[in-house]
Amino acid sequence: MAYSTNPNLPKARAIALKLLIQDGLPLMMVARKCGIHRSTLYRWRKKWEEVNRDWQMDNPNRPNRVYSRTNHFTRCTWRIPTLSSRPHTSPTAVSTELVQLVLAVRQQLKRCAEVVWHHLHTKLEVTVSLSSVRRILWRSGVARGRKPRVKQANPRRPLPTTPGELVQTDTIHHVNPKTGKRLYYYTVIDLFTRMTYAILVPKLSPGHAARAVLEAQEYWRREYGWRGTISMVQADNGPEYGRYFEQQMARAGIQTRHSRLHRPNDNAHIERFNRTIQTECIGYYWRKSVPLQRQQAKLTAWLAYYNTQRVHLGIQMRTPSQMLQRS
Repeated sequence: MAYSTNPNLPKARAIALKLLIQDGLPLMMVARKCGIHRSTLYRWRKKWEEVNRDWQMDNPNRPNRVYSRTNHFTRCTWRIPTLSSRPHTSPTAVSTELVQLVLAVRQQLKRCAEVVWHHLHTKLEVTVSLSSVRRILWRSGVARGRKPRVKQANPRRPLPTTPGELVQTDTIHHVNPKTGKRLYYYTVIDLFTRMTYAILVPKLSPGHAARAVLEAQEYWRREYGWRGTISMVQADNGPEYGRYFEQQMARAGIQTRHSRLHRPNDNAHIERFNRTIQTECIGYYWRKSVPLQRQQAKLTAWLAYYNTQRVHLGIQMRTPSQMLQRS
């Protein structure tokens, strides 16, 4: 019996068996007509006999009654189920304890399979392949599939080779669901080292956007010994990144670059950081019950963790501070 996953195979087997058993055609004729080998047809007929083992042509309760052969075959099962190709034993399968450990690390970190695998190898010293971790997360329903990339004509973004050569900035809007008031987070990321910075303000303005970029440079120098100078900043086309923002950047000797309209992939690094900071720190809505000073303190502590302890897949499982030391 072939271990095929072709969805049309059960129907093809049913047609061949009807020609052979119900219509009474010779086996070689059915094999040529259906385009299959005679040994395959033998196996199908044997399996059909096993499936219809209790079926009989004669009715023992009414032995003298003459049955129509065509109508009598309607009680038979013609579709033979396809056998599973899964082996009976899997001696090299991942143990249940390891599966639970992988899921526990995933629940703790809330990161992708690569980061979970890296944590298992470096922190817990557990030997497991990356493909096994991916398979465990996928079968458990906690891993999300990636959307296929659509190639578009896009002006090539400068590829940074030193800290500060290209920095991206963006704004996160938090809305109070009851009052409709807004709170704004200005986020900044250096594309070479992945060093980040964010500020919390109650108003949307170009002045705050320029302040976030300039404060990020001073913050990186003061806290991490960052010796670079921001050469170019890239932002979207929001009102806070208009002419006044460009003027402030020009005064500081920083070039300004804007992404294309309705193309968030142009700012992929800062958009991904925005999702991370909302997932792991600030949430997705304004919690009015928490004072702004407390929210700012929590944000500052999380930025220190992000820049010194959180590893990144895009920089070969290093932290931003490690990338800064290597530069």
